[in-house]
Amino acid sequence: MRFMPVPDSLSPKVSPFWHRIFPVNIDLAMKSIFGVWAAYLVVNALRTILWGAPDHSHTLTDYLVTTILSVAVTWLLYRLLTRVGDRSALAVFILTIPTIFLAIGTVYLTNLILAYPISVLEHISAEHLIPLEDALSHFFDTAFINYLILVGWGGLYLSMANSRNSQVALTHSRNLERATRESEMRALRYQLNPHFVFNALNSVSSLIIDKKNGPAENLVDGLADYMRSVLDDDGEDMIPVEQELTQQIRYLEIEQVRFPNRLSFDVQIDDGVRGWKIPALIVQPLVENAIKHGVAQSCVPVRISISATKDADRLKLVVSNNGPLLATSSKTRGTGTGLANIRERLAALYGPAAALFTGNESDDLVVATIIIPDEQQIFRDYCL
Repeated sequence: MRFMPVPDSLSPKVSPFWHRIFPVNIDLAMKSIFGVWAAYLVVNALRTILWGAPDHSHTLTDYLVTTILSVAVTWLLYRLLTRVGDRSALAVFILTIPTIFLAIGTVYLTNLILAYPISVLEHISAEHLIPLEDALSHFFDTAFINYLILVGWGGLYLSMANSRNSQVALTHSRNLERATRESEMRALRYQLNPHFVFNALNSVSSLIIDKKNGPAENLVDGLADYMRSVLDDDGEDMIPVEQELTQQIRYLEIEQVRFPNRLSFDVQIDDGVRGWKIPALIVQPLVENAIKHGVAQSCVPVRISISATKDADRLKLVVSNNGPLLATSSKTRGTGTGLANIRERLAALYGPAAALFTGNESDDLVVATIIIPDEQQIFRDYCL
């Protein structure tokens, strides 16, 4: 166990004076010290008032002095425990020998103050109506009770401080994991823009080689409009479904310039999911694959369908095109960042709560499906 000053979010705002008195876990130390001894004073005062002798002023004074001195002694024990660090053996030692002497010192000082000008043992004998020879035994009995209270407080403080430090460490770990996941997700997203530009410029190159300068010019203009719409989100990682699919419509319009007779498409969005936040450009690789492995490899017209629907409490994004699911060949192999990028981004954001499935729904229909939970699942710890 290690004791360290806790963050402001967990400790109260107090003056610098109290921070010098209680440098570590100030709220735990103050509440536990004053709480334990206030309870001691109240219980004994009520007992004295309700069941004590008619003249109980001296006994109440006794308890009051004991409480004040015990608060000071417990503070000394607290300062000793703050030096323990992660050495549990040292904590056990402090709660034995040093604490025994602190308890004896507390009882001795209390009786010394109350006994003046007579001796401590004479005071104990007179106060408790016991023979003088039994006073020393009574002294150590009282010291042992005081020791048990100090040890009980020490164990309580150590357990609460250890729990607090574990909470701080867990919060720090979660924040660090969140920052790491956000960084990974942004890095994965930034891989998509060069990937898309690479494929789009290939399309422009193909049109120029075929001497189709007009369509090539239209394609470049469409590409500029598309990239402007992508960059207008100021790098936002999460965008609404409607915005994401609108960008894919622009992309498909660009590709229609390249495949005017072979490519058609339709997009359907349920009203209930238009505002559902999803990772930006998460659908882009699926549309690219449909173009590259479906339209580009086919001699017949290909229709690409994109849909966004709600399935139970999850979002279902589907990209499909007619044609068989082709194994990747050397001729059609791309940069390899597409599907892997989607899976890595989903894992970084949602863990196992999201998934990507690809396959043939029928002999002539290729379907890719992304399942995404609601935003509450983002960065959730699945091991807790």
